[in-house]
Amino acid sequence: MVGWRYVVMKVLCLLNSTSPQGDYDGDKGIYIYQPELVRPFNNAAAHLGDPPPDIEKHFVRKNEDVDVFNKRTESLSTEQQIRERQYFLLGAIRDTSVYGSYSNFHEIATYSLGYDHIETLRLAHM
Repeated sequence: MVGWRYVVMKVLCLLNSTSPQGDYDGDKGIYIYQPELVRPFNNAAAHLGDPPPDIEKHFVRKNEDVDVFNKRTESLSTEQQIRERQYFLLGAIRDTSVYGSYSNFHEIATYSLGYDHIETLRLAHM
């Protein structure tokens, strides 16, 4: 049984590493093993999983070292320091109206533009 567990874990890791985003944050997938359904399909070209070279221009990155943050906030009141930390730590969920939007945009693009369209590929990496 130990051997099977190792094989199953290896397969799951391989499947997860090639799934969209390649992360382990609770995404779900359906893996079909039935030969009659799987045999007719061909894998997409591996390069389609690579982000476009200009993907970074679609993001705004604001990095701040902990030391810089602490120095910037040290003169603030304790309450303001807490608010600054919360603002940073909860940043990803501050605007829930956009949460999941790009996933929906990508899904719409796959239907309307096709899987290999440049906009569909860009949205897949957003």
